[in-house]
Amino acid sequence: MEISPLSNALGASVTGVDIGKINQDQFAEIHRAFLDYQLLVFREQQLDAEAQIAFSKRFGPIETRPDRPFTLPGYPEVTILSNRLIDDEPVGVISAGDFWHTDLSFGEIPCRVTFLYALEVAKEGGDTEWSNIYTAYDALSDKMKERIAELSCIHVFDRRRNKRTKVDTQFIDKAEEVYGVTIPDAVHPMVRHHPETGRKSLYISPRFVVGIEGVDDDEAQSLLDELFEHQIRPEFRYRHRWRRGDLLMWDNPCLIHVGHGNIKPPGIRHMHRTMVLGDRPH
Repeated sequence: MEISPLSNALGASVTGVDIGKINQDQFAEIHRAFLDYQLLVFREQQLDAEAQIAFSKRFGPIETRPDRPFTLPGYPEVTILSNRLIDDEPVGVISAGDFWHTDLSFGEIPCRVTFLYALEVAKEGGDTEWSNIYTAYDALSDKMKERIAELSCIHVFDRRRNKRTKVDTQFIDKAEEVYGVTIPDAVHPMVRHHPETGRKSLYISPRFVVGIEGVDDDEAQSLLDELFEHQIRPEFRYRHRWRRGDLLMWDNPCLIHVGHGNIKPPGIRHMHRTMVLGDRPH
């Protein structure tokens, strides 16, 4: 097994390992690399749903939701992300990740690790990009760090309540069904401590954060706009061009990401996603 950095910002490529057959020593090495690099890319994997689920569970409890659309039949832990249409109907979520975000931050217990496995990729388009919110926090001025140290932000699931996002085209005709599910708002610290490393991150994103608890909205939105722009400075980012057989896993407490879309027809991007839950942000 070889582990090689992908960029100065974050990420490492892992080769020479079959995720479906790793031993405990290999897992320990992978876990150390995960904490060091925040995102790992495993090349040339051949995984069925059960193998992906089993590997995911080594990092924590799998997240499932009874009403989640486009799960793999027989495997509610696996969500299908795809732009394929059959009889003009989508077989998966088409525009997943179309705004910068960290997964499930709208929940009281957000996602810790996301796993995304590429079964098909398009020749053009479909890249995913991550930004390191450890380094985004570290790069703030001392004055800004002091200003935000005790602030908490309001995270919401419903896109209709967020002026920075829009409802997915795929779900416009059933927005209430998709976004009207009963998910209470979550309030999380703006500065989060990582559950394993203890490092601080700037734990916000334009997809889910709509306000700052106890702060006048005009002041809150101005501050959020400034911080959202800061979060995605070029030096914090890594952009991934997918290959078939790629399995990526990333650490949500310290990364935000976005799916760039722009898949050129007739290209197909078809992927399986699993997520494991972490801890309550503090």
